[in-house]
Amino acid sequence: MVGIGVVDGIAIQKVFIYDNAPCDEHQREYLGADKETARLFTAIETAKDQLTRTAEKLAREIGSDKAEIIEYQINILCDKVFTDKILRNVESGSACEDAVKTTCTEYYEIFNNLDNDYLQQRKIDIIDIQVRLLDILNGRKSISALGSSTIVAAEDLTPSQVAEMELKSVKGILLEKGGRSSHSVIIAQSFGIPCIIGLRGLLNKLDECGTVIMDGKTGDVIINPPAELLADYRGKLDRETKNKKKLEAYISKAPITPDGVQINVYANIASAAEARMSLENGGEGVGLFRTELLYMGFSETPSREAQFKTYSRIAKDLGSKPLIIRTLDVGGDKEIAYLGIEKEANPFLGYRAIRYCLDHESLFKDQIAAVLQAAKYGNIKLMFPMISTMDELMKAKRLVNETKAELLSQGTEFADIPIGMMMEAPAAALMADAFAQHVDFFSVGTNDLIQYLFAADRNNDKVSHLNSYYHPALFRCVNAICTAALKHEIEIDICGHAGEAPDLIPIWIAMGISGLSVSIPSIPLVKKIICETRAKDARELLDKVLQFNTSGEVKEYLNTINGRMQAYDTGAIGSTQ
Repeated sequence: MVGIGVVDGIAIQKVFIYDNAPCDEHQREYLGADKETARLFTAIETAKDQLTRTAEKLAREIGSDKAEIIEYQINILCDKVFTDKILRNVESGSACEDAVKTTCTEYYEIFNNLDNDYLQQRKIDIIDIQVRLLDILNGRKSISALGSSTIVAAEDLTPSQVAEMELKSVKGILLEKGGRSSHSVIIAQSFGIPCIIGLRGLLNKLDECGTVIMDGKTGDVIINPPAELLADYRGKLDRETKNKKKLEAYISKAPITPDGVQINVYANIASAAEARMSLENGGEGVGLFRTELLYMGFSETPSREAQFKTYSRIAKDLGSKPLIIRTLDVGGDKEIAYLGIEKEANPFLGYRAIRYCLDHESLFKDQIAAVLQAAKYGNIKLMFPMISTMDELMKAKRLVNETKAELLSQGTEFADIPIGMMMEAPAAALMADAFAQHVDFFSVGTNDLIQYLFAADRNNDKVSHLNSYYHPALFRCVNAICTAALKHEIEIDICGHAGEAPDLIPIWIAMGISGLSVSIPSIPLVKKIICETRAKDARELLDKVLQFNTSGEVKEYLNTINGRMQAYDTGAIGSTQ
C-alpha cells in the first residue's frame, strides 16, 4: 500500500491494530448472574489498573498531580454505591455491557441536572468510565497497552490517544485518515516516530501476527514482505541509523552560517519530558510549548497552581534558554470535552484558540497568571495564537495587564515577560507592519497559515496536495512578515513544519528569520544545514524562488541546486526499528 508519508523514517515491526470505532449497540446475551458478575469485577479492576498506569505516566511526562487528573474516575470505580447499581442490574438479568450503560446513563443525568458547574463537569468522567468499561468487556485493547517495539495502525488517532500511548514502544504509526499537519502527527514527529496517513482500507488488510515494513519518507507500506525485500530494508535502516549517528556531532554546535549569521534552533514541545529531550538533542530553548496538550491531560480545566508547576518546572530545566508558551489553542482538531465547545461544520474557521479564550476571561487569566508567576524561574515569553485583528490583540494584552494588577494586589510575585503572537491568519500577515508595533516577537505558524492561504483543510487528504510548503504564495507571505519584523526590530521565528524542511531552510535564512522551532529529532539536522549554508548564497536563492508561480517550479529548481549550498541526508531523521 502507498499512503502519504508525513514523518520520515523506516520501521520494521509487528502491528498493534487499534480499533477505536464505537462498540456496537445490540443487546448482549445474558450469561447468568455468576458469570456476568465475574466479568463485571474483572473489568472494573482492569479499568482501575489502566487509569493508575496512565496517571503515573502523565505525572512522569507532564508533571501533573495524579489526583487532579483522574483520581475522581478511580474513586467512582471504587465506590460501592456505583458498582452495586451495576451489580443489581446484572442480577436482574442484564448483561454487563447493558448494565454499565444503564447505570452510567443514570449518573450522567444526575450530574447534568445539578445546578453546580463543578459537579456538572463530572458527567464527562462518567462518559469516560462507560467507554473504558465497555471496551474492556468487549475485549478491545487499550491504546496504552502496547507491547514493546510495535507499529500502531488505526483509522485515526486523536492527540490525546497519541499522548496516552507508551511512545517509546511505538516505532511507527499508520493511519487510514489523518492530516499532514494534524496534532496527532505533530506529536509523532516530536518523538521521531515514522508516520504514514491516507492508507484507506488498511485495517482490513493487516494481520497482527505478520511483519510490516513502513517507509515514512515514501509512504510505502509492505505487509508480510518476502525475505529478500526484508533484508533490503534492514540494510536501508542500518544506513539511516549510521547517518543519524553522524548528526550527533551537531548537538553541541552553535547554528551559525559560514559567513557568520546565527539562527536559533528551538524545539516544539508539549510536556516537561519533551523539554528535557530537546536539550539532549541540542535545542537552544523552546519556541513553542503547546499548552493544549497539558489541558488534555486533565478531566477538568487545570488549576492555576497545576499550570504554574508545569511551566516553572520547564523554565527551571531550560535555565537561561527561552521558553515561549502559547496560550490555549483549543479547537480545530484539538478537542477538550470538558470545555463544552459545540461541534462546528468548519472548526478550523470557527470558535477556536484566542477567540475562545477572550470569551472565557477567567480561564484565560488563570493561564496568564500561571505564566507570569512561573517567569520568575526562567526566560519565559507569552504568545497568543490565531490573532486575526488588532482588536483581539489589544484585548488579550489588556487582560495580561489586568492579571498583573490582580497579582500585585494579592501580593503575589511575578515577572514581566515579552509578549508575541502567532502569524497564521492571512489577515494578520497583511497587517504585519501594524502588529509589529505592538508585540515583541512574531512566530509564523506555517501549518495553519498554509491551510488558510489555500483554503484547504490540513486534515483532509482529498485536498492535501494544495497544502504545499513549496508554493511561492507562502514564501511571499512569510517574506512580507519578516520584512515588517525586521523593520521594527522584533524577533521573527517559524514554528510550523515548513521550518524544518531541509531544502527550505536556506530560504528562511535569507528572509532574516531569527529562529526555527522544530520537532525534537530534527534539531541536529537543522543545525547542520545552517552551519553549511552561506547566507549570501541563500539570498540569491530567495530572489530566484520569489519569481516562480507554482510549487512545481520551486521543487524543480531546488532539486537542481541541492548539494551546492549544503550537504545533508534527510533520511537521517526518525529512523527506528
